[in-house]
Amino acid sequence: MRLETGATLPARARRLLWSLHLALLALAVLAVVAWLPEGAGRLPYVSAAVSGSALLLWGLAGLYCAGLFAETAAAAPTPGLGAALAVALLASLVALQLAPGWGALLMLAAHFWLALCEHLPSQAQRWPAAWRQARRQQTQLLGVVMVSVAVAALTIGQQY
Repeated sequence: MRLETGATLPARARRLLWSLHLALLALAVLAVVAWLPEGAGRLPYVSAAVSGSALLLWGLAGLYCAGLFAETAAAAPTPGLGAALAVALLASLVALQLAPGWGALLMLAAHFWLALCEHLPSQAQRWPAAWRQARRQQTQLLGVVMVSVAVAALTIGQQY
């Protein structure tokens, strides 16, 4: 992942984007560590990855409702944004209640739903290009992470 530099993002957005990058890299490390134990020893790592992914999703949803880029976004919130975010947030709550492997797949769907919402024309115009590029990269890495932990959890007990 490459973080855009320069004056393309406000300082607070740049710091927030760095923290999102670091949180996502921590999830990627957790996804790798989930493959190390045998059998049911993987489940705590998978559950931690699903929980971390849910926290990341809730943080992003809160950020989108907070108006981080007030100078580039319209003053009024986009109609339907709250309902679209509610779908992803409810999916993340359900994912925390499911078995870890299935929860990881549902979190993958929730993050892809958020990415779809970010790419809608009504939303894409609200964010600087550097932010959209970084979020696209983060979504790609998060997709790999969630699939990895889902496979790690769903293949417990199988011989490779």
